[in-house]
Amino acid sequence: MGRQELDAVRAQHERFAERQEVLPEIYAEAAEWMAAREDPDAATHVGAEAIQAYFDQWVEMFEGIEFEATELIDVDDKVFAWIRFSGRGVGSGTPVELEQAQVWTFRDGSVVRVEEYFDRAEGLRAAGIAGT
Repeated sequence: MGRQELDAVRAQHERFAERQEVLPEIYAEAAEWMAAREDPDAATHVGAEAIQAYFDQWVEMFEGIEFEATELIDVDDKVFAWIRFSGRGVGSGTPVELEQAQVWTFRDGSVVRVEEYFDRAEGLRAAGIAGT
């Protein structure tokens, strides 16, 4: 793994931050996006269209979304990403801030799975980063 995978993850985060859109060309046909188990709507979303629908749920729930990948680590066939998210609840205006780990798994240059974790250490372990 290397630069190509890091660039793909970075590009997806930038696209979401700018336009809240999926980059379908980086995903395998049956790519899975697994929402964190603590998420009230925890589910596995399969395929770029389903992943986009998952993104759309966030956009519908929050105004003023800001989304930033603050750290990316390349490990074998995975990329660990630490994400900072903020926004305000639609209607309520309640501020929301959270951080989450994402573990991106690649095969043959395409994303085959993304797993979300609210616990950084758990995400690091899932990415195979020892000593965390």
